[in-house]
Amino acid sequence: MPHMRRRVTATLSAAAAVTILLTAGCKGGGDDGGGDLPDAAGLMTAAADEMAGVETVAMLLETDADLGGLPVRQVDGVITQAGDAEGTALVEQLGTQVELQFVVVDETFHYQLIGGWQEIPLTDAAQFYDPSAVLDPDRGVANLLRTATDPQIERRDGDQYEVTATFPAASVATLLPGATGETRGTVWIGVDRPLLHRAQFPVAEGTVTVTLSNFDEPVTIVAP
Repeated sequence: MPHMRRRVTATLSAAAAVTILLTAGCKGGGDDGGGDLPDAAGLMTAAADEMAGVETVAMLLETDADLGGLPVRQVDGVITQAGDAEGTALVEQLGTQVELQFVVVDETFHYQLIGGWQEIPLTDAAQFYDPSAVLDPDRGVANLLRTATDPQIERRDGDQYEVTATFPAASVATLLPGATGETRGTVWIGVDRPLLHRAQFPVAEGTVTVTLSNFDEPVTIVAP
């Protein structure tokens, strides 16, 4: 009987060891936030520095909310650090969403809404939206990341880190003109290269999502 008890105890101990190993293995992998995560503040600084050096990017801005009188509902385009940009935007006009084509070159905002192309100084268009500011190292997404406070890494989501942070209104306004008050938003930063891939902010009763891609791909933008 003592021999039987020793054998049962050994079997239970082995089973317990296997269970512990399996549990540890599950916690260390996947996209559930397991494993070592970097320092959140350091990651935001690294991302700010990396974005400050990006020369070109494709951007998609989408919102499902009323932006307090701003007519912009979506922007889809390419942008250069020099301040040139081109793409399309959905704007609300008399309760209807219409597509506007735009090109920004040499501080001039060219647009086509109905009929032929027209132009206005970029400073006039910036009150509604200024895509040329996105890659500006001093006021664009690099500044957005640099001025964030209380960052928290929520988890590793595949090849990106999901980070929540508090962003000042002045920094958010670069992506979303008219933003008032600081906001708690979420950003997704690359694991291998700390680029900003996505940012999401709550507004009114909805959200604004900005998705960035095609970093540093060659872009040629000319006036229409």
